[in-house]
Amino acid sequence: MARNTKVQRTGQQRIIQLNAARVQFDSTGTQEELKTQMRELAREIVSGLSALELDQSKELLGAFVSDLFLCVADRERQESRRQRQAEGIAAAKARGVRFGPGPKPLPENFDECHRKWRDGELSLYEAAEACGMPKTSFHDAVVRKERSMGCAI
Repeated sequence: MARNTKVQRTGQQRIIQLNAARVQFDSTGTQEELKTQMRELAREIVSGLSALELDQSKELLGAFVSDLFLCVADRERQESRRQRQAEGIAAAKARGVRFGPGPKPLPENFDECHRKWRDGELSLYEAAEACGMPKTSFHDAVVRKERSMGCAI
């Protein structure tokens, strides 16, 4: 029996406590290291099951293998979903779909402040403050407007 396995007998029941081996999968590790860790874990589980009667150990082992396959299938399903989602997003972007909320409408005095800023009458900060906008938002709006008009930025 494994060194971390404890068996208690209370009447007709056997309670087996298996202190499961801690397995850490390092993404930088090799496939052989991973196989070795998995073999050690399998030996630990089998040694814990050896204290049970044959029917009980087969049932528990079957449940474990079943859960393992379900976990792998679920992981594959999630990965497949992520892949399809990424393909859908890429296709939508290629069609020109814009994600997220659109830009807020510009203040009524934006054009006047933009002109004064371009003419040097106002600093960027002063023009943005006159519009009630943060200076980065003001500048971004200026860039968008000038691009749409075909002007040099």
